[in-house]
Amino acid sequence: MRSSIATTARLLSFVGALFALAASGAYGDGLPIEAAGGSSAIEQLLAAVPAGANWQDLAPDLQAGFRKRASLLLDQDRQSWGLGGLQRKHEMLLSDPTPAMIENIDRFLSGTFASELPGGFRMTRDVENAELKQLLLRIYLAITDNRGLMLYNNPKSMGWDGLPVRELQLLDHEHVKAMATWLRQTEEGLRGLPDVKLNSLEKLLRAKSFFTTRAGKHFDRPHVGMSGTIGFVNLYALPPEQRPFADDAALLDAYNASMFAEFREVNMGTLDAFVFPYHIEFNRAQLKSQGMSDGLADNIIKLGSLFRSRVQALPEKSKRCTIFSPAERDATWDAFTAGQISNPDGSETMRSYADLFQRTAAQNLAALQAVGRSTLERLFPDGSPLLTVEQRKRVADRLLQEKRPAMMMDTLLAALNDVTGNRLASGKVKGAIERQPMVGGGYSAGQPVREADRTQILAMWNKIRTFIKREYSGYRVDISALVPAEPILVTTGQNLFTLGGQVTLSLSGAWNLASLSSMMMHEIKHAIDENSHAIVQGAAWEGAATSIERQVWPMFIEEAMAGEAALLPVARLTTEIDYVRLTATTDATLKVFLRDSCGDDEPDTIAYAEGVVRDYGVNHPDELRLWSRRAHLSWQFLQYNYGLAMYADLLRYLQDGVGVEPRVDAYLLQACGMPSPKKESATIDQLKACIRDRKS
Repeated sequence: MRSSIATTARLLSFVGALFALAASGAYGDGLPIEAAGGSSAIEQLLAAVPAGANWQDLAPDLQAGFRKRASLLLDQDRQSWGLGGLQRKHEMLLSDPTPAMIENIDRFLSGTFASELPGGFRMTRDVENAELKQLLLRIYLAITDNRGLMLYNNPKSMGWDGLPVRELQLLDHEHVKAMATWLRQTEEGLRGLPDVKLNSLEKLLRAKSFFTTRAGKHFDRPHVGMSGTIGFVNLYALPPEQRPFADDAALLDAYNASMFAEFREVNMGTLDAFVFPYHIEFNRAQLKSQGMSDGLADNIIKLGSLFRSRVQALPEKSKRCTIFSPAERDATWDAFTAGQISNPDGSETMRSYADLFQRTAAQNLAALQAVGRSTLERLFPDGSPLLTVEQRKRVADRLLQEKRPAMMMDTLLAALNDVTGNRLASGKVKGAIERQPMVGGGYSAGQPVREADRTQILAMWNKIRTFIKREYSGYRVDISALVPAEPILVTTGQNLFTLGGQVTLSLSGAWNLASLSSMMMHEIKHAIDENSHAIVQGAAWEGAATSIERQVWPMFIEEAMAGEAALLPVARLTTEIDYVRLTATTDATLKVFLRDSCGDDEPDTIAYAEGVVRDYGVNHPDELRLWSRRAHLSWQFLQYNYGLAMYADLLRYLQDGVGVEPRVDAYLLQACGMPSPKKESATIDQLKACIRDRKS
């Protein structure tokens, strides 16, 4: 929010006093809207809201006060960033750009076109066609529209005008609609450019620009499930002069203004999914970790409670499902694949990928069966007194017959009992399961992290840092220095995530420490990306991070648990079973989108998604509900398997190019300053040079 609005808010006079609870039980009847004295208007409004109150609990006058505060900021934002405001900005960039604007345009478009112009972009040097220049300035405005959120990756980012960012991108359906129109118009202009008027480089820049337009042109409202987190919290950790809000009141006003958005794809499943990302932001430990005062954290949690209760009470809360038309599926797939920098000609569809994914699921099952057999052989080698070679073969055959991947451990235990006729062999496996290091779980609301959990997690975190330093030191980028000193630990929510280069781990549920370490390495990949301020595009984000789990983690954990030979095989199998969550969630997401009917005699959308997941062998109600929530977060959970397939193909290409050694993985590419490499011979040459120049 702009500082002028915050200043005005502080000068408004407060008329009247706060009323006590009315007989109806509603909070704040008769509360005036304006405020004066030491508190801002938004803080005065929040003072009348008890902790944990729902929106529906507030008296009409208090609700009106929040709405009026929101409208002040939303109206200004819509003027500045609606179609009219965008056009005015565009005209200024064309007719009277400042030196700071010119520099910022080249800086941002250097990121957008990093693959096409590794040496950087300069408008005056690289673009001759006047019409293309105008359209690229429209692309620039769409990119810088992210405003405060772009500071997560680089706190030194400037706004569209080349000056420090002083406003946040609000969650607002009107702005989403305006930007979609802006991008559609931009794409029409790009497609209208005659090829004969563009040189070869300009054609490449135009082709890359289509990924930006495709990613945002289709939708007029944000997706409800993905909006459980508004995304402002980690910006508070920036130095005050770098924050994109003038003061605490301005931040609260931005939260409040974002509370009144309208959403798309609203049904009982997506509203249930809303809470999955919600706990990322609206929990005390996360807020306090950013340096917030108790009072500010309390107020943000209050606003979060109002936001959640408003959204989850939408009229569509009982809508059983959403059936997507072919056009809606095509739009979703176009936007998703644009974000992955893929499918440029639109020949791939959601349904064609769903068919292809069944092969991926079969490959994942085969990989899990292989780990199951390896676990069996490591626990019961030749000469084992508990299992003969013939008995081991019969158990292995049972594992090969198991088609429900999440049941592989259960099948192993049952097969050992059946084949041996006793429980001695299965008892050895159960003993290894019971002795697995575990963290998290069993936390009550507000309970701090247990010291035992913290100690185990930090010990594993430091082992990962040491591994990364040893394996990847001496290259062009010291990625080990970009790993946070330690993760943020919270006891609420069900998320592991990275924001602003900081990794947050939720311990509300119990984790096998070895499995958690795999996801730590995934999130550390994101932290390195963000802390390096590198340009990471498409599959190089989630696909690359997921590849770390599959390619690098097995080597790490073999080393980290080398002294725990009795536990290591079970840790490997447990982690492989945990990976089923991605396969099952991808499958459920696709089937939710591709569902053709939802009659009264058919499962509602939550039960439908749970049914898909259940086919993978998941039976616990809490896990079924969690994976259903993931499946209803629009395309979010398609990024992992889809991106992994793209990135793994790139890694194979690069490994073939450099030879057997060293191992080419996502960490190595970051260490070589190549976080978003292209599949081309020039990339191999660059990688070879980096490997050759490694310092001992």
